[in-house]
Amino acid sequence: MNDAATAEPVRRHGALRLLRAVPTGISQVYLQESVPAGVLFLVALLLSGPQNALAALLGSTAGLLTALALRVPPDRISQGLFGFNGTLVVLGAVTSFRSLGLALLVGIVGAVLATVLARVADFFLTVPARTAPFVITYWLTTYLGHRMGWEAASTASSAHGDYSGLFGSAAEVFLVTGALPGLFMFAGLLVAGWRLAVAALGASAAALVVVELVPLFPHDDISAGVYGFNAALVAVGMLTTGRTWRSCLLAVPAVLLLQAGLEAVHLVPTTCPFVLAMWVADLHFQRSGRTALP
Repeated sequence: MNDAATAEPVRRHGALRLLRAVPTGISQVYLQESVPAGVLFLVALLLSGPQNALAALLGSTAGLLTALALRVPPDRISQGLFGFNGTLVVLGAVTSFRSLGLALLVGIVGAVLATVLARVADFFLTVPARTAPFVITYWLTTYLGHRMGWEAASTASSAHGDYSGLFGSAAEVFLVTGALPGLFMFAGLLVAGWRLAVAALGASAAALVVVELVPLFPHDDISAGVYGFNAALVAVGMLTTGRTWRSCLLAVPAVLLLQAGLEAVHLVPTTCPFVLAMWVADLHFQRSGRTALP
């Protein structure tokens, strides 16, 4: 009788941890283990379009369930470490293909694949995979969509102007546009830590100034924050994983150069510049005898 009474709270606690892992998985897109931040990011996505909030929830849940099936340690699941790639994959599908049903189906399958890739990376990479599983899966799904002739989603328009691009950078990390969603993204970062919000805002502003001064970048993309989101993400990533402000100053121009290089070979950069910059920093950590944080 006592054993049964004890088991019930344990089961409830386990179910609660799994439930919390869904918004935490969304918050981990910005490398944060925070339910409040995840909820604010969801609100931001809802403001950008209900389908985007739905995509994030389904993606994080798909990642969580796949991780359970792969027998990933519960602590890592509850930290949201197997939810963020799935979140981005489903969002990528929804923002790429016009048919919502098709996009959700392809996105969920992709989220499962990305989670499997993330688990495989645990055994073969000496540094955290970051969003590399998302990048690979996104490229595969968009290539498949092109080959199959799936109708592309219409490109969302954004208001022109520096403020839109500045705040929109934070939203573009989740592949959506808009200054208002971006403001809620910054609010989520502020909840996680004021230094992170300042770093993201400063990195976005620095990136915006650089691309405004270089006449090679399309003005529409600048206004949407396309050239600021990797800068914002890498700045948050550097501080979250124990680096200094100096690391942010080095990483921001690096991701801009990497993004320009990927576009030059006709690849959609997504978060690939962030991944490459973080891997360099993680490998440097390893050579100095320290362990890269997930």
